[in-house]
Amino acid sequence: MDALSVTLISAVTSGAISLTLAWVSGRQQRRGSERVQRETRTMAYLNPLRWHTAEVHHRLSLYATSVDRDGCYPPAQVLADPREMEGKGADWFAGKGVVLGSSVWMTACLFAQMTRTRHDLPFLRLAGNDDTRLPGLLQKVHAAFAACEIYYATQSSIGTDALLEPEGRLRSYREFCDLLAEPDRRVWADPVTWFLIAVAHGERRPALQRALDALSELSAFLDDSLAGGASLRARHGAEIHRPRGRSPVTGTGAGGDLGAAAGAGSGPDAGVGRGRVPSLSPHPIPAPGPDPSPDPVLRPIPAPGPNSGPDPVPRPTPDPGPRPGPEPGAGPGLDAGQGPDPGP
Repeated sequence: MDALSVTLISAVTSGAISLTLAWVSGRQQRRGSERVQRETRTMAYLNPLRWHTAEVHHRLSLYATSVDRDGCYPPAQVLADPREMEGKGADWFAGKGVVLGSSVWMTACLFAQMTRTRHDLPFLRLAGNDDTRLPGLLQKVHAAFAACEIYYATQSSIGTDALLEPEGRLRSYREFCDLLAEPDRRVWADPVTWFLIAVAHGERRPALQRALDALSELSAFLDDSLAGGASLRARHGAEIHRPRGRSPVTGTGAGGDLGAAAGAGSGPDAGVGRGRVPSLSPHPIPAPGPDPSPDPVLRPIPAPGPNSGPDPVPRPTPDPGPRPGPEPGAGPGLDAGQGPDPGP
């Protein structure tokens, strides 16, 4: 084989290796870019949807629990008609009306996340058959709220009002309350308010259960799709095990702005913060009594007085013991107690 053939083979081999490395490197870069985009879309759509689904499910569960136990939900029985919100100040929305107002706000935020996800679903890449299951579960939640007379088109409008343009972020509770105080803007959220008022009075229980079931199914799907934990269980557990004390919102006990009324806090101290005295320790400290020691020597000896008479406890004189000194027969240079050397 001449030198020209060797040169050609080397050049072809080098070119093939270079092309292979470039193809592998480009493929890895594309995969990395797709993974970053998928994670970004997940953070922007599915995680917020998962969080708001758990929030609304938890809030509606408080209504259902109280209705099943007491026949009503008193914290939300603050209005007879949504039009009574007109003219309400910030002190009402932050105080007496916080349970009802925040429930409407949370539901509107859920509708906003559902609307955003549904509009951008064609651009989302989901694993397996999730791209078909997610639209079906979203539609199931929409249908459940439509059965509550919050119709499909109205849900989208309520969700749009919860978004603040042009930032595209969700309105805070305070910003949403400003809309509820305006008659022209509040009227779009009236179906949600009417439904919550009816549920708080013990009505529409089957419709409420249908919404809870649809939200639970959607939450379980999002947990599996995102490889996360059980979000509903974590949300309910966080409310139940919240440290007991006075709520900064309503002044009630454990359970946030509505946990005490709905039974979220339990135990003997659940009502602390409403004027009830906390329960005592199960191991009370015993009252002081006479010295239980049977040994009179261990008791303190009273100081002698002018009329004290003889000492009731004899005090023996301590024996000082033998005085140190050389034993008899010990000569000089011998230690004490050591006799003379007997010799061999």
